Parts: sequence; structure tokens; C-alpha cells
Amino acid sequence: MDYIYLAVIGSLIGTGSIVLIYIYLYVLYRERHIGIWALSWLILLSRYVLFDSGLLAWKQSIVGLTVYQILILISIMLFVWGTYIFADKPLNKWWAYSTTGILILTVTLNILYSALLYTLLIPLLFGSFVCIWIGVTFIYHLNLKGIGRSITGYAYILWGILNLLMPFTINISWLAPWGYSIGGILRMTIAVGTLLVYFEKTRADLVEKETQYRILAENAMDIIYYFRLLPKAKLEYISPSVFTVTGYKAEEYYASNKLIISLIHPDDLPLMDDFINSISKPSDLPLTLRLVKKDTTTVWIEQKCVPIYDETGRLVALEGIIRDITVRKSLEQMASMFDRMNMIGSMAATVAHEIRNPMTTVRGYLQVLQRRKAYQDDREKFSLMIEEIDRADSIIREYLSLSREKFANFKSCSLNYIIESLFPLIQANANSAKVFVNLNLTDIPDLLLDENEIRQLLLNLVRNGIEAMPSGGTLTIDTFLENNKAVMTIRDQGSGIPSHVLDNIGTPFITTKENGTGLGLPICYQIAHRHKASIRIDTSIEGTTFLIYFNSLPSSNTKSF
Repeated sequence: MDYIYLAVIGSLIGTGSIVLIYIYLYVLYRERHIGIWALSWLILLSRYVLFDSGLLAWKQSIVGLTVYQILILISIMLFVWGTYIFADKPLNKWWAYSTTGILILTVTLNILYSALLYTLLIPLLFGSFVCIWIGVTFIYHLNLKGIGRSITGYAYILWGILNLLMPFTINISWLAPWGYSIGGILRMTIAVGTLLVYFEKTRADLVEKETQYRILAENAMDIIYYFRLLPKAKLEYISPSVFTVTGYKAEEYYASNKLIISLIHPDDLPLMDDFINSISKPSDLPLTLRLVKKDTTTVWIEQKCVPIYDETGRLVALEGIIRDITVRKSLEQMASMFDRMNMIGSMAATVAHEIRNPMTTVRGYLQVLQRRKAYQDDREKFSLMIEEIDRADSIIREYLSLSREKFANFKSCSLNYIIESLFPLIQANANSAKVFVNLNLTDIPDLLLDENEIRQLLLNLVRNGIEAMPSGGTLTIDTFLENNKAVMTIRDQGSGIPSHVLDNIGTPFITTKENGTGLGLPICYQIAHRHKASIRIDTSIEGTTFLIYFNSLPSSNTKSF
């Protein structure tokens, strides 16, 4: 009998171990099916402690038998419920019907029969079937990988077979200890298998999450990077989108940590130095600077960086996102330019007329005085003063062109016809500067244009192109269709536009000409804006091309602000 008690104690230890493991897993994962399984094992453990250990005399009592059988059925249903949740399936209602029917039948047998074999046979058969069903479910019907599901599944099947034999062996004194011992071993095996299942499941989930995040990172338009500082500086990850932004592949950045520094625009290196020096003091504001791409074009980027510290507080890594904001910068510059032009236009509308009126009076008196004999010796001085007044008047006239109150009269006309009608004037100006003008005009549809404004736009750009070639060259004017948009280009063979000027192109009063007013290009941008057109500039040491895209036609109204 001592062997039986030892075997029961071993079985209790096995069951207690699995209860602790399931409670541990529930605390760790907080998943409902683990909690249900833990509760079912806890009920099973209470059955072993109160009944199988001999603490209560239940075999000869109808109440004791009924409680014993109810504990078996409750633990069985909890096992089934938890397995359905684990398999992500709804509980079949026939399990509840079957359990209720078995409970009624066993209570009836408890009353009618006194033999222990008959009273325990049906619930234990049901429990054995459930154990085998759970084992088969683990092995064949769960999307699990690894050896853990096989260990757990086969242990459940063997435990079900052992329970099936229990009514026939419970009264055999020499065989009962072996049954309890094997049951305890199988429950310990189920516990170990369950741990393996969850470790393997956790690993599979981590791999899946890593794959998902990698797919997100590698398909994101923004550049995502991770740079380790300690123990040795090394770029550990940078997303493939870096190739689209900079023209260099990720492998080139892995090969050289200094590549990204070499791409920073020389004028923005101080910003990068300040960022590096204050890297341990994170800022809410992103770092904005320019990069020079592999094809030598400039791109604006915005970087947000997060410092990573170890448990001792040392800065060990940086991770962050780099975004291409070139388009946004262009829109901001354009919006700023239009704001400045609108401000200048408002100022022009207020003061320009008041300035021109006294200047007209002064010019008139200078002409009168110039004709008097007393001032004949000073005719050249009078002529110089009149020329300067006329120059000031021309500047004010251009200044007034920026006024928001200017009307544009649109009508359907040919862009090619406007260019051809101006060609003699353009050619005359070009000949005096030893510049050859070449026209390449292709068929394009008529557009709604203000003819006078387009003439002014064309003459301003042509004048800029001619002045960009002081030693002579070729000026080419093209028209063509591109993506159903009419395009006019003016291309010179000058030395290109410096980067510091290009960044502020179109800003009023910004000019590189000695006698320029800095109002020609702002007027061009204002005209383009009224025509809902856009201006793009391609410049290099071989020359500059202005491209005017008539993106959409103005409205059918005959007048527009």
C-alpha cells in the first residue's frame, strides 16, 4: 500500500508541476485558453488531492462518486473549450449536450449500481476520448511547427489510453502504483511538451513579426536605418529606399560608414556638426539639410533620430527615419515667393503712382530747362538726369507688374504664333550680342493665353538667356507636347546658375546682373501662376534651360486676377 501512496504522491507532483507551468504561461502571455487549461489542471489536481490520495472516502458514497465524476467532466469540458480557443474555432454545442447527457447517465448509474467499474466507466471513457482527441488535434490540426506539438499530442493520447484502463486496474493493488506513476510521467511530459510548444510558437511569432516589419521597412518610401555606436561604429541596417533618394545602394553604405557624410551639401555641414555634438540631447525638431546625389543633383531630406541607451546609460545606437522633402521644399519656396510677390504687389499698388507723379513733373522741368540757352553747357548733365529718371520709371513699371490688381485677358491663341511674331525682335537683340537663335517649334494645340503677358514672359527669359552668354553662343526655343501638356523651353549655353542663386530663384530683387533689378523672373513666375502653368529649371555648367509647362487651361472667364 505504501507503493500506492508513493505513486499517488508522484502523480500529484506531476499534476502540480503542469498546473504551475500553465499558470506561468498565463502570466507570461495573458491568453485566455492558457488560463482555461490552467483551471482544468487545477480541478484535476484537486481531484487527486481529495479523492485519489484517499483523503476522502468516496468509493462507497453516492455523493462522493457524483462529486468525483463532476470534477472529471468539468475538467474535460475546460480542456475541450481551451483547445477550441487555441485552434481559433468556435466551441461545438454538441460537447455541452454530450457532457450534460453523460452527467445524467452517471448519476443514474450511481443510484442503480454499486459496482465502481460501472459508475466510473462512462466518464472515464469520455475523458479518454477527449484526451485522444486533444492529442490528435495537436499533432494534425494545429498550424504548429517543431517537436513540441508531437510530444504533447502523443502524451495526451497515451494518457487517454491509460485513463481508459483505470476502471479495470484501480482495484489491483500491485498494478495501481504503476498506473499512477505512468500517469504522473505522462502529465510531466505534457507539461514539457506544452512549454516547447509555446517556446516554438513564440519564436515563430517573432520570425513572422520580423518578416512583417522587414517588408514594411524595405517597401517604405522613407529611409529607415539603425546605426550602432558601441562597441564599434557600424551601420547595421538601412532600407533599400536609400537608393531612390541618393542613388547609392544599401550595400555601398554598409561598406563605408563615411559615405553618408560625404553626400552632405558643403553649406549644410555645420548643421550636421551641430547635430552630432548634441546627439545625446534629442530634439523634437527634425534635422533638415541637403544631400548631393550620385548624379550630382541636390535633394532635401528631413531626419528624425532616436538615441538608444544601454542599462548603464551609455549611448549605444541610433535609429531613425530619413524623408525626401524635395517636393515639399519646392512648394514651400514657391509659396514663399508668391507671398513676397503679393506683398510687393500690395506695396506697388500703394506707393508706385505717388512716386511716378513727382518724377514725371521733375522730368518735364528738366526737359524745359535743357532747352534754355543759359543751360546749354550743361545739356549732357540734363540728359543724364533724364535717362536716370527714365530708368527709375522703367523699374517702377516692372514693379507695378507684380501688383495683385493686374488683370489678365485670356483668349484662344497659338503659342507658336506668339513666338514667331517676336522672332525678329529676339533675333535683333541676339545679333547685337553675337548670339544665334534657333527655333524648334512643333504642332501644339491652341491655348487660352494672355498674349501680352506671354510676350513679356518670353522676352524676359530670352533676355536672361542672351545675357548669360557674354561671349556668344546659341539660344534655342522649343515647343512640344509632353504628357498632353504644352511645353515651351528656352535653352542657353551659359555657365549655369549658381546653387545659392538657384535656391532663391524668382525672389524679387535677387539678381546676379550688375544693372539688374531682380524683377524679371518674379514677373515670369507671376505670369505663369496666372496661367496655371509651372516653371522648371535645369542648369549645369553647360547651360540653363527654362521649361514652362501649361498644366491646365485657365477657366473660360475672359478675365482673371
